[in-house]
Amino acid sequence: MKKSLFLGFLIFASVFSAQEKSSKLGVFTSFDLNVGFDLGDIIRTNQAKDEYELSQLPPGKFNYGTSLLVGVQPLNWFSLSAGLRYSYIDPNYHLVYYKIQPNFYLGDSSDQDFLYLFANVGSKLNETAAEKASFVGVGIGKIEPLSKRFGHQFQVSLDNQIINREGNIFIGITYGIILFGNKNL
Repeated sequence: MKKSLFLGFLIFASVFSAQEKSSKLGVFTSFDLNVGFDLGDIIRTNQAKDEYELSQLPPGKFNYGTSLLVGVQPLNWFSLSAGLRYSYIDPNYHLVYYKIQPNFYLGDSSDQDFLYLFANVGSKLNETAAEKASFVGVGIGKIEPLSKRFGHQFQVSLDNQIINREGNIFIGITYGIILFGNKNL
């Protein structure tokens, strides 16, 4: 008797939960391309008085890269993703980072577009000219579902790239694609 009641409850719950439209991404994977500009480079370059001071400046005026993240959205207002980030800053600085990115979603959870604030943090994994390298950043982004389980995302971020204990503030833009587990968006 208890088994049949439990089985009946499971069938009832699955039928009604299947009809309710979920507003969460579920498990997702994103791949993106980004470009950033070092905000302080113009000031530092103009203040350098000779070749020695120019040679001591942090590397790179621009930052190009890509990220591959896997994440989950357990709550309507929060998701957490982690993965790898590659950044090219200078010919001697090809950096591969691990990256962790929590997202905090804004607005109505029934909207088709997902507007979010995010933070990200990472640390260098590979051997390169930089002894130590890491980054921290914040930004705003938007995910637009295009079809079942597929969409694209846009982000604007402010990242502090810390290379050999010197920080460079980069403002960046990102475009990516996202594959998500919820096919009912």
